[in-house]
Amino acid sequence: MTKTILVPIDFSVASLNTLKLALEPYSEDPIEVILMYSEYLDDSITELLFYTPNKTISNHITPAFKEALEIIKNRFEGKLKHISIELFHGYNKNAIKTFLEANHVDEIYIPSNYQLKTSKKAFSPIPLLRKSNYNVIEVNIETDFELPIQEQFLSLFN
Repeated sequence: MTKTILVPIDFSVASLNTLKLALEPYSEDPIEVILMYSEYLDDSITELLFYTPNKTISNHITPAFKEALEIIKNRFEGKLKHISIELFHGYNKNAIKTFLEANHVDEIYIPSNYQLKTSKKAFSPIPLLRKSNYNVIEVNIETDFELPIQEQFLSLFN
């Protein structure tokens, strides 16, 4: 049976270290991965009329993030069934519960020593995820987040 795990991200290479650590212990059935990015939804009618999740996601994906995601896909090729990036716009425990149920999430992996970087529209979903009554596993990322991007890539291979 396929297991679905969720990892919150901020579209940085460093946030993908949580995914790497989440995938390492699995060896049997393929894993489905949901990378969740949280941001506030605009309340402008014009913005909402032209809103598309795919456009929002593609605006945040940098070449470095895309390359880091490919490294992970290649490294865990036999374990990964599917990786998707989903947006979350909720504000409370019920919204996160609905999101998790709709995506059939089994486990949630969050970093214990990395703070998701948020812009003025983005927010960290970690407090909501902790209150969700789902199996939340904290992983300790052993890397220096101030390293240049190329050295952060190397941490994905270790």
